[in-house]
Amino acid sequence: MKNKVKKIGTHTWIFPLNSAKDRPNLGYVLGENMALAIDAGHSSSHVEDFYQALEKEGLPLPDLTVITHWHWDHTFGMHAVHGRTLARPETNRQLEEIRDRIEQDASYGKKFLQSDPCIRREYAGGVPLAVVPATEEVTKDMILDLGGVTARICYGQSPHTDDSLLIYVPEDRVLFIGDAQLGEFPSWRMDFDKLAALREQIRGFDARVVIDGHWTPYTKEELLAELV
Repeated sequence: MKNKVKKIGTHTWIFPLNSAKDRPNLGYVLGENMALAIDAGHSSSHVEDFYQALEKEGLPLPDLTVITHWHWDHTFGMHAVHGRTLARPETNRQLEEIRDRIEQDASYGKKFLQSDPCIRREYAGGVPLAVVPATEEVTKDMILDLGGVTARICYGQSPHTDDSLLIYVPEDRVLFIGDAQLGEFPSWRMDFDKLAALREQIRGFDARVVIDGHWTPYTKEELLAELV
């Protein structure tokens, strides 16, 4: 349902995608000591809707938000999130470059806001465009202990971007992959060697459910069957 979080595991929820605004699925994992969000969304408006949905369910705001990759629909809400943010160094370099271009050339931001109907709908009504890097960087695979539940943060193999992070919640057997399985943007050229590497990486997780950016949840078997 619109603007409601959906529970997909004992500790795990998603705030479902909205294709009309190119909003991806956002993830949420609640531990006894910390709440983790996966991706920061398309804008401050996206973040606001996500947080309102959490509050309706009595869920605390995230203490930490981890970014799957640098694309705007996953990161341009980062300036509005609660708590710390975490991304690969490559993600931060991309975001810093975009931020600097917007600051140096006002027309660059204006062109972005008019570049696509989904973006125009997302930023309608004066929603601010603000780009910031993550506050902390992931330089290698790591495990976050949230209290009674863990999140494995893994460097991903991806044909989509060179900064992919995969997030696996082993207690719920839920894997978040962002847009890792898609072709390279904007050409959508597919590197099948990288796709094969991603497929084998996903196969290595004991996942029950896989959440990508812009589709409904897959079983692991369903997704692997598509990655050919």
